[in-house]
Amino acid sequence: MTVSKTWGSHTSAGTRAAAAAAVLAVHGGVIAALMMARPEPMLIDEPQVVQIRFVEIAPEIQQVQAPPAPEPAPPAPEPVVEPPPPETPPEPPPPEPPPEPEPPPPEPIPEPPPPPPPEPPPKPKPKPPEPKPQPKPQPPRPQPPRPQPPAPQPAPPSPMPPAGTPDAAQQRSAAPDLPQAPRADTPRLVGTVDYLGERPTPDYPRAARRMREEGRVVVRVTINVRGTVDRAVVQRSSGFDRLDQAALAAAQQTRFRPYTENGVAYAAMADIPYDFKLR
Repeated sequence: MTVSKTWGSHTSAGTRAAAAAAVLAVHGGVIAALMMARPEPMLIDEPQVVQIRFVEIAPEIQQVQAPPAPEPAPPAPEPVVEPPPPETPPEPPPPEPPPEPEPPPPEPIPEPPPPPPPEPPPKPKPKPPEPKPQPKPQPPRPQPPRPQPPAPQPAPPSPMPPAGTPDAAQQRSAAPDLPQAPRADTPRLVGTVDYLGERPTPDYPRAARRMREEGRVVVRVTINVRGTVDRAVVQRSSGFDRLDQAALAAAQQTRFRPYTENGVAYAAMADIPYDFKLR
């Protein structure tokens, strides 16, 4: 057993050495083949020698000269460029002739008026209607007589002491003046009045509005027993005549209820204010 193992190891080592030698031999052969296969060097031909020979020309031949070359034609002169003429301004167009006035159209010939139609025969006049009987005017109702206020009876005279005594003089100076009863036709000044319907508002004059006029006008009116105004005067002015006149016009158009005392109508006076104020 020992002998066989030693033999096998020697055999593998020799195989390896032989393979390595074979590889080296192959490489060496390839290198030698490459070196032997080099191309042959190219042979360069030597340059050929050119021989030049000089020949002398005869004198006759030398005198013959070639005809002179024609002189070149002179260059054509350059055309002179003339400057363009200055532009002249265009002449203004002639003024257009004024248009001839158109002839007036011929006046139309008036057509003759058509003949008037024949007048129709006059219609018979209708009979006037019979006048209606007018109602007889009723006599005015008699107004009840105004009761006259009883006249104050004079006080009975007190017995006067005999003249010359001091008591008589004292009684005469101490006697008061008795007030006189107002007359029945004298208007009574009252503080309040009753209007018949709405109280009319005075018109504000335009000129007064434009001038910014304002103020109060107090008008004193005299009212008769029928309730209408007999007289109106400015009791206190506003300072502007336009406002005063407007207040007077409104007062004269006002209707009142008659002023009565104990059921009897009397003439009365009252002061009515009118205010003019711009809003």
